[in-house]
Amino acid sequence: MAAILIVEDEPFVRMMAEDAAQQLGLELLSATGGEAAITAARTARELQILFTDIHMPPGPDGWTLAWAVREIHPGVRVIYTSGQAGPEECARLGVPEARLLPKPYTQSELAAVIADIAGHR
Repeated sequence: MAAILIVEDEPFVRMMAEDAAQQLGLELLSATGGEAAITAARTARELQILFTDIHMPPGPDGWTLAWAVREIHPGVRVIYTSGQAGPEECARLGVPEARLLPKPYTQSELAAVIADIAGHR
């Protein structure tokens, strides 16, 4: 079973993302910020997907978090989300095989992106 780590500081948005991942049958880890996410990544046996907000106060932002998680799980695929960053910024600062899902998004849009990156299509 593929595992996903969802990192989002807004509780409602995080719960929506968790629901989308669970509906796809993914093993779920979640965190409210960068430091907690790094701890979760260290305890995970395997991690295939990181879904992270880019701008999360305090602590590491999504860009920094993605690089830290890739050091622990080199093959992790990253889905960034933001209401502020554009695709150019994602391409310039992102990690290999990263995607950007702009906010606001629907649960079905998120589920489609997760399914695509997880290979469930």
